[in-house]
Amino acid sequence: MQFPRENNILTYSFIGMLTTIVVLAFARLSYGVVLPFMRDGLQITYKEAGFLGTTTSLGYLCTIMFAGVCASKWGGKNTVLLGISLVSLGLIGLAFTPTYWVTFLFMILLGVGTSFTYTPLISLLVAWFPEQKGLVIGLTTSGVGIGILFTGIIVPYLNDVFLGSGWRISWGLFAIISLVVGLLTFLFIKNPPIMLASEKDEQASSPSEVYKNKDVINVGLIYGVIGVAYIVQMIFIMSFMIDSGVSVALAGQLIALNGILSIFSGPIWGFISDKIGRRSSLILTMGITLFAILLPVFSPTLIWFIIHIVILSCTLTGLFTLVQASSMDHVKPADMPLAFSYATFYFAIGQFVGPTIAGWLIDDYGGFRSAFLFSAVCLVFGLLLTFKVKGKSTLVSTN
Repeated sequence: MQFPRENNILTYSFIGMLTTIVVLAFARLSYGVVLPFMRDGLQITYKEAGFLGTTTSLGYLCTIMFAGVCASKWGGKNTVLLGISLVSLGLIGLAFTPTYWVTFLFMILLGVGTSFTYTPLISLLVAWFPEQKGLVIGLTTSGVGIGILFTGIIVPYLNDVFLGSGWRISWGLFAIISLVVGLLTFLFIKNPPIMLASEKDEQASSPSEVYKNKDVINVGLIYGVIGVAYIVQMIFIMSFMIDSGVSVALAGQLIALNGILSIFSGPIWGFISDKIGRRSSLILTMGITLFAILLPVFSPTLIWFIIHIVILSCTLTGLFTLVQASSMDHVKPADMPLAFSYATFYFAIGQFVGPTIAGWLIDDYGGFRSAFLFSAVCLVFGLLLTFKVKGKSTLVSTN
C-alpha cells in the first residue's frame, strides 16, 4: 500500500481536527454549554435535558455498527460526507426548533451524523498512517479542545448580545461551520488505496473473531465507561457550576480554559503512548481522570471547579486517543476499522445511559454531586480494566 507523502499527515490531521470540532465538540459536547440557555428557552427540566442528551446518544448507538458497514461499501470519504451533512441538518434544525418534542428529531440526527462521520474518519486516517496512529488520532482529537474553547467563549457571548435567542444563533453558527468543513472534506480528503483482493483475503478475519477478541472487548468496556463519565461531565458541568454560584461568564471562561488545555492533551498522550505503551498511559490517565471527577463532588466551590477543569482537560481528551488507538492494537491491519467500530459501540452505550441516569439523579436524588459521584464509580471500574490491557500485538505490524 502506498501512503501519501509525510507532510500530508498535517493536511489530513488538520481536516480531521476540523471535522472533530463539528461532530464531537459542536454536535455532541456543546450541548452542555448551550443547555442552561436552551433549557430556559424551551422550559424544560434537567431530567428532560438528560433525555435530550440520551436521544443524541441513541441515534449514535443505533447506527454506529451500520456506519462501519457503509464505510466498507461506499468508502470512508463518502460516509464521512454523509455524516457531516446529517450533522449540518441537525444543527440547522436546532436553530429553529419550536418545541421540546421537535428537538428530539434534530438531536437524533446529530447522533446519527456523528456515527457516520467520526469512526469512518478515524479508520480512514489510520489506514493512511498506520505507523503513526497514536499521533494522527491525537492531532485529530485535539479538535475537541478547540471546539470546546470556541463554544465556551461564543455561546455565553451570543446569549448576552441576543437575550433569549442567543442559543439559537449558536446552533446556527455551528451549522455554517459544519457546511464549510464538509466542503473541505470533499475537496481534500481521499480514500486510502484499496488492498488487492488476494491481500485482503489473506489478512482479514471474520467479524466474529474480532467480536470475540478478549482484548478488544476489554478496551471496549473501558471506552464504555469513559462514554458515561465524559458525556455526564460535558453536559452538566456548566449547569453544575452555575447552580453552585459561579457566574455564567466565569463558567463560560472555565469551559474555554478546558478547551485550550484539551487541544494539547490528545497529541501529547498519543505520542507518549506510542513510546511507552498504551497500558501504562491508560492507567495513568484513567487514575488522574477519576481524581478530577471527584473534586467537585466533595467541594463544589470555584477553586475546586478550576482544579477539576484544569486536570481533566489535560487528560480526558488524551484518554480518548489512547483508547481509540488501543482498540486497534490487538487485531490485524485489515481488521482495524471493524475493531474500532466495535469498541466505539461500547462507548455509544455509555453515552446512551449516562445522561438519563445523571438527569434522574440531579432532579430526584442529591443533585449534581450525585451525578458526578455516579461517574466516578464508573471510572473506578474502568481503572481496574486498564490493568488488564495487554501490550501491542504483533499482528498489527505492517513490516
